[in-house]
Amino acid sequence: MNRKPADRPEAVISARQSASIVASTIIGVGVLTLPRGAAEYAKQSGWFSVILGALVAMIAVAVITILSRRFPYRGIVAYGAEILGLGKGKTFGRLVSVPLLLLYVVSWGFSTLIVARMFGEVVITTVLTQTPLEVVISTMLLTAYILTLYGIEVLARVNEMLLPIIVVPVLLIAISSFQSAQLYHLFPLHEGVDLTAFLRGIIVSSFAFLGFEVMTVFSEYVQQSDKLLRANLAGIAIPGGIYALIVFSGIAVFGVDELQLLAWPTLELVKVTEVPGLILERMESAFLGVWVAAVFTTTATMYCATTLLIHKMLGLKGKKPYRIIATILLPVFYWLSLLPQNIHALFQYQHYSGMLGGVAALLIPLLLLAVAIVRGKGIKGGGGP
Repeated sequence: MNRKPADRPEAVISARQSASIVASTIIGVGVLTLPRGAAEYAKQSGWFSVILGALVAMIAVAVITILSRRFPYRGIVAYGAEILGLGKGKTFGRLVSVPLLLLYVVSWGFSTLIVARMFGEVVITTVLTQTPLEVVISTMLLTAYILTLYGIEVLARVNEMLLPIIVVPVLLIAISSFQSAQLYHLFPLHEGVDLTAFLRGIIVSSFAFLGFEVMTVFSEYVQQSDKLLRANLAGIAIPGGIYALIVFSGIAVFGVDELQLLAWPTLELVKVTEVPGLILERMESAFLGVWVAAVFTTTATMYCATTLLIHKMLGLKGKKPYRIIATILLPVFYWLSLLPQNIHALFQYQHYSGMLGGVAALLIPLLLLAVAIVRGKGIKGGGGP
């Protein structure tokens, strides 16, 4: 019988729920623009750059999981202070880790408002054309805020429940779109692509997998087991497979040149797709229904991660201050989401958010793990339950 550690929090996330959070957070608004971004640099090899981008994300999530195993039932606020601290005291470590933690706060907050704004832009241009943008954005943020108030356990269950509802229809639509594919659009694979451009394509593609880094703060509540690493890697592999199929289909159906002209290439791909045997005439209606669930899980998870990290950084205890922080963030996110003047400015914001998220997702965990190994911090070989 395993004894419960004294400092173990009551709320726990299973390995399967951890994988669900990783996958559901990744699948969001990025799925609508990824084919254009991947083809911009890697051209016909865009689908291959997505696969390599997924492998980069797998390395990053493996580093985060190893840190979680090395410091069980502790989040990045706690183990960051220990890793960077001097001697037995953690005050110096806390001060040094503040800039790194603020980078996460800015990155996740930025992602939350960009996802909400993109959701609003797509909805008012495709479905609710007479509805003000402010109403659509506030509806999504308010729904995410309510889920955030219920805490990490409910968030994990919602992600676990919605993941198959999101993945199965999207996978079905991606496979069905092959009916309109023209294989000559896929060749030659490397025409007009040098090594630098291809590497930039991999970097841009890897931005589409951001979101898994929320596990740095959720790791405090993750139930440690030997299955955790495999589960988190599966959490990357699921969107990785879907994204590669969508980019492959987008290039095969539209070609690289036409793809560059489409604001929402995946949505256009859905419009030309017919699923044999189904009674729905317009597949984009079904796709948008599923996509709303995907955006909701991404927004709520980012919102919850931002709130929880600020709560931990301030050293607060209990649900009341946590809910106060979540309430304060709501008008802030709403106001910032309306700052981009148009869709082109929004895409620029998304690009900057991707670069910021890349540093937070890969470089900071890698730096902390390297310092922990050199200084002999944490449990060597990982901690168990």
